[in-house]
Amino acid sequence: MGIIKVLGGTIVVLALLIGILFLGARFHDGPLALIPGGPLVSGELVAEPVTDWTFATSVELIEFQLAADSISRTTWIVVDQGRAYIPCSLGFPPGKDWYLRADKDGRAIIRLLGKRHSVTLERVKNETLARKLASIVAEKYDGGPPGGTSQVWFFALNPPS
Repeated sequence: MGIIKVLGGTIVVLALLIGILFLGARFHDGPLALIPGGPLVSGELVAEPVTDWTFATSVELIEFQLAADSISRTTWIVVDQGRAYIPCSLGFPPGKDWYLRADKDGRAIIRLLGKRHSVTLERVKNETLARKLASIVAEKYDGGPPGGTSQVWFFALNPPS
């Protein structure tokens, strides 16, 4: 009986610590690894729109925040012919819905290499381009996005509108 109480207490303490971590992340400048964080406030805000994203080809992760949200996230980035895209697995993690809001209002800030850029996320609806981007993701990220066979949307990083 004593071991069950200790085990139960340990589980409760761990759950509380994880809850505190997720709550505390909302007040942090940006996400904490994969845990969504607060608004992106640090880093130089680059005024000039990026026309060639080739410099981001080898970047693994970026942080972004939809203009209408106070939450920032970490995501992947791929570059094809100087244009940048972020993939979004619709099935992983469960409950994610930022992509629906981005599809309606794509105004966003991304933080890349310590600098913030205003962009407009535009969903890629061209299936040929989406397949090409999926193959770039699979090559760059060792097999592609998590979530198995779930659908993936891509968003182009366009100049702010």
